[in-house]
Amino acid sequence: MRSQVTFRGGKSNKGSPAFRFLVVYWVFECTISDLLLTVMSSFVRWFLNLWIILVNIMNFCLGQALPFQVNELKFGEGQLIGQLVSATGTPVAGGHLVLLRLDSSLVKITASDSLGRFAFFKLVNGSYIIRASKVGYATVVRPVTSTDTLTKQPITITLQTQTQNLDEVTIKEKRPLFEILGDRIVLNVAANPVLSAGSTFDALGAVPRITTNAVNKTISVDGKNGIILYQNGRQLYLTPDQIYTYLQSLPANAIARIEILTSPSAQYDAGSSAIILLFTKTLTTDGFAGEASLSTGFGRYEKANGSVNLSVRLKKVQGSLQYEPTYRPTYFSWNSEQRLGQTKFSQNERVNSREFNQVSFFSHLVRTNWEWFVTKSITVGSVLQASWISGQDRPSSTITYLTSESVRPRVQLESATQFRERITNVAANFNVRKQFNNQTSLSSDFDVARYINNSISTAHFTPIAQDKLSTESVRVFYPNNVWIRTAKLDLTTRAGSKGQLELGAKYSSVSMDNVPSLNQYSPSFSSLIPLLAKSYVYNERIASAYGNVAYKWSVWSVQAGLRIEHTNYEGVAGQTSNMRKNYLNFFPSVSLEYATPQKHQITLSANRRIVRPGFDLLNPAYIFYDPLTLYSGNPSLLPQLTTTLQGVFTTAKRLSVAVVYSDTRNRIAEVVYRLDSASASTVDHNINFDWEKRLAVTLTVPIKVSKAWLLQAVGTAAHARFYSTFQDTPTLLGQLTATFRLNNQINWKKWSGNFNFVYRSKAVVGYMYYDPLWYVDLGVQRSFGEQSSLKLTATDIFHTFLITNYGRYLNTDIIFRHRIESQKVLLTYSFRFGNKKAKQLQNRNFGSESEQERLGGKK
Repeated sequence: MRSQVTFRGGKSNKGSPAFRFLVVYWVFECTISDLLLTVMSSFVRWFLNLWIILVNIMNFCLGQALPFQVNELKFGEGQLIGQLVSATGTPVAGGHLVLLRLDSSLVKITASDSLGRFAFFKLVNGSYIIRASKVGYATVVRPVTSTDTLTKQPITITLQTQTQNLDEVTIKEKRPLFEILGDRIVLNVAANPVLSAGSTFDALGAVPRITTNAVNKTISVDGKNGIILYQNGRQLYLTPDQIYTYLQSLPANAIARIEILTSPSAQYDAGSSAIILLFTKTLTTDGFAGEASLSTGFGRYEKANGSVNLSVRLKKVQGSLQYEPTYRPTYFSWNSEQRLGQTKFSQNERVNSREFNQVSFFSHLVRTNWEWFVTKSITVGSVLQASWISGQDRPSSTITYLTSESVRPRVQLESATQFRERITNVAANFNVRKQFNNQTSLSSDFDVARYINNSISTAHFTPIAQDKLSTESVRVFYPNNVWIRTAKLDLTTRAGSKGQLELGAKYSSVSMDNVPSLNQYSPSFSSLIPLLAKSYVYNERIASAYGNVAYKWSVWSVQAGLRIEHTNYEGVAGQTSNMRKNYLNFFPSVSLEYATPQKHQITLSANRRIVRPGFDLLNPAYIFYDPLTLYSGNPSLLPQLTTTLQGVFTTAKRLSVAVVYSDTRNRIAEVVYRLDSASASTVDHNINFDWEKRLAVTLTVPIKVSKAWLLQAVGTAAHARFYSTFQDTPTLLGQLTATFRLNNQINWKKWSGNFNFVYRSKAVVGYMYYDPLWYVDLGVQRSFGEQSSLKLTATDIFHTFLITNYGRYLNTDIIFRHRIESQKVLLTYSFRFGNKKAKQLQNRNFGSESEQERLGGKK
């Protein structure tokens, strides 16, 4: 809606960006590590004791039923376990595995799960033949012996991408930009030069059914805000604003692929509209491998980012280190016009505002992940992630206020604001996994995260008149401290001969305090001191448990689960305002999948999810955007509950149709409205709409134009309706929106290129309508063997990305025109070193992702 006068990190343009860009961040990481170890010690103690008790119980129960020692095996109890992976090391889900005797007679058939794992049980010890296959991959046939896997590590079967012979020219199959599957959308970042040169936030904007908004710093899936972010299998804990900042600071060139879970199972926290999984180019093999990249370019300002990924694997330990510095200054500009009267614009009072915000952004990100194989059945791991962000917003605006007064019919104000921010984020995870048998495991995670955000806002407001010029100013210091602690247990075991059962529990604790102080202010701000300096303390406790069962027979697969979450929170604003809430929610999920003989796939799913208000969205303190615009949180916000029904049909040639219907109650949406009809001052506020109902159909059609040219056309038609009784005024808004994407991939020898076109028609969100927009991106890549590549990207080449939104509701009639730094040219060079046969290492994620995702909102 309206750009916030805040920023998320950055550096000033003064000095040498290149020198700052190469500063090493090791001292910072070590210092924070010591701090976290001290804090974690007491909380870890009781958690590990509980985990040890559960392990002993599981050992006692399962040890009698499924003995794991080789010398205890009886005739007919042999087993084969393993994992199906692609040539890049990523798990291959849904692979077809057939176990044959040496005379080719059939023994058993199974399929790999979402992590590529498979298992055959109750086998007579001896030799067999295993055949693995999947559409798009070459079939693999290899001999195996059932007893081998009991004394060695599980077997790994690698599927090579299918090669096709066309007109006597062998071409390796190129995966499309994205794939729409039954429960997820997969974005193949590594194969697209247009995406890999920018940030991960930019890459997400290319995904069907996802909308990114750099002005409001939001990401929505199927029209709903609120996401949970995972990286390499572990949940991150970031606020909505911090998710935006993190994805902007994470170069897309460091990402191999992104998966968006549109219908998550009960295993995932219910506090989001969708789950986004990031998989970085972390490498591993027996030995050492790594990859480094550097991007530089310009839009309105010069910018640069880099990434270094190192991986090592030994017999008993494997680990990785990721370091990513980013220097990305940018800008936001907007014009707004507000009518104050009730007739035509030209005949009534109105306010015009023109603003330009120069934003500097400089960040360091360090992440390290280690796993120790203590025994064949016990793995201990840790993840440490630290980031430091420095930035500054410098918005300046001119506001013209046309009144009906004859004495002063025109009032003009000049506004200059400076918002400096220093953010230190540190998160650590400790995890233990116990494998009791080939399909039963117990894992535990403990997470602790600390976020320190020290910000200083300085604003100068100058009314301009012919006789005099006076300036009013205010300077506010915003210290924000957040602690997050989570603990969770997850059990996975067999359910019958072809099923899998998942059980788990989680407890999270969040505490936040923000005590603003005014360093200096003009006398005219005296009456606003109680609002601007109002403190806010927030404490939240969430306890949850889930159960999920999956079963597969013949061509059918079914999954059903239930998650229960109990939430208790208390928010205290100032000395008197106290808001407490305590509620219990149930979140069922179910999915049914059918595979036809023609290898088509039909998936039907339903789930219920919740989006809790961001912590800062509940803070009732006021913040100045400009002299006539205030922001205030809403302590009365209710959680947003969404029920979603989804059906997806996919063919073997990747043509797909997805139909999604969602019914959302207490829909959280932003609104700008006048404080009263006699004033031009507006407040930026979040409210609960009574409901939102949305029906969307997405059609994806891949077209093979030629041997080297793949065209992927995607069209989405969505009808959304919003209903609100805010301020006792019933309002119903609706709009049919069409989105059309054309993604072209062209390959010629060592060259590849992309041409992407996006168009979106008129849309509605809350009270605001959005005008149509379109843009075109280009990219080209040159490979130099398997070791290095060079990519050139140009985004929004016609500079058409202009966001215009407007609304007429309550006592407000307003229009905004936003422009961001969408037009950029970037050059990226990547170099791979170490072992050339390195495969991707599947790291773990943080377990406190949903709590971190809600830390921010509005400042």
